[in-house]
Amino acid sequence: MNVLQVDPKRYDVWNAFPTYFLEQSPVYVKGSVTTPTAFIEVMGHGIVAEAEVLLEETIERPDDPYWLGERQGGVALYSLVDLLQLHFHHPLLQVGMYEGDEPYESIRTKWNDGYHVPSSQWTKASYEAHLFREKLLAPKSHVTTCASCHVNLAERFGKEAYHLIEYHLTEERGIWVCPTCHKAIHTLD
Repeated sequence: MNVLQVDPKRYDVWNAFPTYFLEQSPVYVKGSVTTPTAFIEVMGHGIVAEAEVLLEETIERPDDPYWLGERQGGVALYSLVDLLQLHFHHPLLQVGMYEGDEPYESIRTKWNDGYHVPSSQWTKASYEAHLFREKLLAPKSHVTTCASCHVNLAERFGKEAYHLIEYHLTEERGIWVCPTCHKAIHTLD
């Protein structure tokens, strides 16, 4: 096992991980892995981080202000991890784009490939020109729901959703998509 899972209903990962990543502070994640580095999956969302595993402990729920709900008694196995990379909108590691028992090397390849544009349709110059054209022609956003995955960004990001949603130009028209789908559209073209 090389993926640690975080339940967003029990832990406020959307605020905790950026804070701990910027502070360069370690964080406890429930579970255990067999590799020195692990990927962290937000249940129902996908893999969002790569982390170095510092140690594993069997303890009660750690004292962390980002835990949600009442503290339940009992001990569990937790991994203390240092977040190496954080990407909430990874285009290749959303739920359904990898298997639960996928090998570490395969996930690592997808993680690294998500930062490139491997599509043969694009050169670096043509890709950057296309993105510039999309930004130049984009009207003011009036929607927060992605036309591709139908996720409403306002549910998670509030008013910031209008700034996060991106305009994608197709040959016929433009559509509003979340950053994850936008990158995936360009990657999979």
